[in-house]
Amino acid sequence: FIYDTCRALWVMVTIICIHADTSEDGIQAECLGNRVQFTLPSSLSAGSHLEVYAVNNTHTVFLTPHLAAQCGYTQKLDPWGNTIVSASLQSCFAENQGDKVFKVAMQFKLYEITTLSEKVHEVFKTCSHTMISREILCEKNFMEVSVRNALPEIKMEPVKEWPTDIPNLQLWKILLYTPGEKAFQKDTLQAMGYSVYTSPTRLVMRSPFGMAENFIQNVNNVDMIVFKSVVLFRDRWIMTLVESAAACPINGASVEGQMIYWHVPLHITPLVSSEVEILEVHLGVNGRRFTLEEMVNRNYVMTITDSHIIVEIPIGAAYGNYKSHVLNEQYHVSYNIEPVLELLWKEGLDMTSYKVLFPITTPLTSSQLQVKDYTQPKQKVFDVLLGYFLPDVELLNITFVSELLTVSEIINKGILLQEHSFSNDTKAFTLQVPFSDPQVQIKNFRLDVTTYTLPLVFGFAIMPEHTTFAHSIVLEASLADIVLPQAEGSCNEDYFNMYVQYGTTPSSQIKIKLGHMELNNTILQQYQYHSNETHFDIIVPFLSPVVAFESVQLAGIMGRLDVEMYDSLNNWSFREFSLACPFFVKMSECFPNGTITAIIPKLESVPHLQPGELSLRDPACKPYDIEDYFAYFHFNVTSCGTTRKFVGDTMIYENEVTWKKDEPLPQTSENPETEYRLGCCVFCNNITFLFSFSRPQDMVYRLFYHDGDFPVVKFLKQPLYFEVGMNQSRDSRIAVVLENCWATLTEDRESKPRWDLIVDGPKDPEQTIILPVVADERVDIPDHFKRFEVKTFTFTEDDESSERENATLARRVFVHCDVAICHAENTADGRCYKKCEAAQNLIGSSSNRVRRRRSFSEEALQHVSIGPILLI
Repeated sequence: FIYDTCRALWVMVTIICIHADTSEDGIQAECLGNRVQFTLPSSLSAGSHLEVYAVNNTHTVFLTPHLAAQCGYTQKLDPWGNTIVSASLQSCFAENQGDKVFKVAMQFKLYEITTLSEKVHEVFKTCSHTMISREILCEKNFMEVSVRNALPEIKMEPVKEWPTDIPNLQLWKILLYTPGEKAFQKDTLQAMGYSVYTSPTRLVMRSPFGMAENFIQNVNNVDMIVFKSVVLFRDRWIMTLVESAAACPINGASVEGQMIYWHVPLHITPLVSSEVEILEVHLGVNGRRFTLEEMVNRNYVMTITDSHIIVEIPIGAAYGNYKSHVLNEQYHVSYNIEPVLELLWKEGLDMTSYKVLFPITTPLTSSQLQVKDYTQPKQKVFDVLLGYFLPDVELLNITFVSELLTVSEIINKGILLQEHSFSNDTKAFTLQVPFSDPQVQIKNFRLDVTTYTLPLVFGFAIMPEHTTFAHSIVLEASLADIVLPQAEGSCNEDYFNMYVQYGTTPSSQIKIKLGHMELNNTILQQYQYHSNETHFDIIVPFLSPVVAFESVQLAGIMGRLDVEMYDSLNNWSFREFSLACPFFVKMSECFPNGTITAIIPKLESVPHLQPGELSLRDPACKPYDIEDYFAYFHFNVTSCGTTRKFVGDTMIYENEVTWKKDEPLPQTSENPETEYRLGCCVFCNNITFLFSFSRPQDMVYRLFYHDGDFPVVKFLKQPLYFEVGMNQSRDSRIAVVLENCWATLTEDRESKPRWDLIVDGPKDPEQTIILPVVADERVDIPDHFKRFEVKTFTFTEDDESSERENATLARRVFVHCDVAICHAENTADGRCYKKCEAAQNLIGSSSNRVRRRRSFSEEALQHVSIGPILLI
């Protein structure tokens, strides 16, 4: 043979193998009475297109289904994919040697589409068979009758008037009974699909099932299809006839429970005209006879009554097979078996052999597919078994949600898909898909549990018909793998320190509310915070609008910060956290000039209060300024109903802040009273403060804040006054220089955000003003001090699009300065610019100010800081 590997040349390669009996490739051939059977194993035909040919000497004939039935051939597949071809010994293309020895040859052509090659297997079988008077064969697609010709031997004395040669009888006409009589020529019948064959001793008539000239006759409640004929032979002066008939059952099988009952009439009246003597009865399967021992071992039972031969076959018995089907898109199975019944009877001197092969298929029964979910959620892999199927079912594909993948594509993706075969001729499929696969749907129906869902549609095909069907399943597993967000916090002298751990929820999904305000990028710029994928922490000044004020005392204020976390994707609210702390910060101050200031926050217990509605004892004394959550009072000790009392060498001034509504509010849990009162006590004495952050009413820089006074609370619209100076040096030749000054939210002078106040001079003359320093009882050398004023609204956001609420958030700021010492009288040292100081100290237009270039090295600078200052 020739083999060409170049597929592009489109060379068809043919390989021919000739076999007898069992070949090296496994093709089996066996004689079964008046039949011969060939078995082509599935290992040879798998993946190839098969064509079956009958061989007659050197000629091959392709067996179409119609031709196979006309000529005495049958073809079928068993459950394991083996091709079984059987033929009558008197089939059209068999070689007949004296009606005693028969040779049947077959050819199997296998076409490999992918390689464009053809492989041919030829096999033959020679069988010896002694025929009796009449032999009737009922196959699944045809019926055949073979009878002895019984042509008379003419013996007579010569007569002058009669010719003396032996008569040469020829087939003249064929009569078919439907049951009425019709006459046909042989060629006409064969053209119609019948087969007529004569030999010196035999006449063979064959009819496919379903021919128009067949008729149905009921015999003892069993319908039988009948093919009945009379063949006329004649010579010039003599004529004889040969009768033939075949009758095959087309029903008679029934199912009761798990048992098949097959009834065959004992006396088949279309075939006999008188009483017959039953000589032998044999039962078998697939054309082979059973021994008595085999019948007993296989639980087959055969009973002969006066009218019937009754065969009992258990469903699932050996030599039968189950077959897959699809009904109403559901998987069903049937049990199939082909019993063979052989009878031998005697009628007069004639013997009849009757053989019927009767395929039986039980009614379809639904086979409930089993889904066994072996998923262990902690392993985070779906593990499922789907079964159980018959061997004729093949898995084609699986649809994962919306993506259809073939078996090979699934395996190539690394998903574990396996087929498992079992000893009871069933199989199942297992699939393992990790929870991390993109097709797995992840949801949280509970806060602490993740539910993984994987909808699957398995696509199957039943072979060899290629009937497709699908089966859908939904895999679901829940895993307590969620660590919920946790909030905790602590309080410092003037702020809350809140810490949130995100847990397993992605940080992008978690939204945090502080008080009534949901945090976003704009609001976060108002605070010192840190955030990453695992946690979030923030410092919230206690005077921030997000803080709820529970009470105000002389010693300070009780504040509470409520933290709420929720999942923005699933709209779930996690547990809330609240932290309440006292802050010992004076909310009121008194000054030597008889002025009192007080900052009054809005208490949570009076939600309907508007700060502008507050007043002192004198209802005419309203707040000096207000914000959404604060009222700022500025009054003299001799006004607004302020009272005075003496305690030793001190005076105590007292007043009250009162809220009275013109219209009463409904009594609810939120507003238990319609009157809001807050006591205010101010203690004043004659102590002088000598620190660098000055009280705003003292423009001569005489009163300063001590370290213990911080944090200092200031209203956002109050200016702040600062002084930087040397207290110990008496050298008038040196001067203090402010290189840079700025403010931050933390003690870290390098932190962000940062507000520049002085950069080689005031950054913005409208916000920062350099104030003059003159000699007095406290200041001997003015060059040793520098003073400046800062408007507190410098520390608001510049973004005009920000909401007012966001732009006026309370600030907790620290002020830092870089300070240098220079020689004031050394004109060569241009860094002091002593002559320019006077101009710079003037409070005038920005053109009068000289911007100082950076002229000091980092080593020459000293760094000073002060704070925190709370701005509301």
